[in-house]
Amino acid sequence: MWINQKPLWDFGGRLQRSYQVTGYDLTNEAFKGRKRSSFVLLNSSIGFCQLSLPIVFEGCSRHDVTAKKSLFDMEAYGKNDLTMEDGFQYFVYLDSIGEASYPADELIECDYTFIGVRHGDLETVNGNTVMCSSTLPNTDCIIDVTVSANRQNYDVGTVQFPSVTAGEKITVDGINKRILVNGAPAAEQAEWINFPSLIPGKNVINCLDPVTVTYYPVYF
Repeated sequence: MWINQKPLWDFGGRLQRSYQVTGYDLTNEAFKGRKRSSFVLLNSSIGFCQLSLPIVFEGCSRHDVTAKKSLFDMEAYGKNDLTMEDGFQYFVYLDSIGEASYPADELIECDYTFIGVRHGDLETVNGNTVMCSSTLPNTDCIIDVTVSANRQNYDVGTVQFPSVTAGEKITVDGINKRILVNGAPAAEQAEWINFPSLIPGKNVINCLDPVTVTYYPVYF
């Protein structure tokens, strides 16, 4: 296991093989009339998966192993990127740290719980047609484009700019939820309801100029 591109053994840690990755939380709303055999699925949304990670820390003394665990706890706090033995990565946040037990003076056993989303390597596609390899229904993405000519009502995916100027570099960032023009925040220059996202398979980005799309594929 790696955390933020750092191997667990840098902290004296070793992941137990009994670790678990649960499926995603699902929320559904359905309607089935009285005395009817069919139903209508009104809404379905996907939450997070959960990683339960039992970790053993090793050191040369009780103080040394406690210090190593403390460094790992500091690294794990907040939002992180884990790389697991299944070959996938996980954007996660730390949900809980269990009680530490000392089976020996040089060892600590502790359970950690992370909440997050399974993902692959960052992908960059040049062009307005994107084949998305995700299996989750929606994948946040970043769209970059350089405006070729002065235009009115200029679309960049799901975002419209009432007016743009030739040479402007526009970034519509659906991952970090921001809009930039020439690298500066410019949300007031745009109109939108939703930030852009990709669906599994073929996507065509609505824009008059060639775009660059960046995204992390996400998986069930």
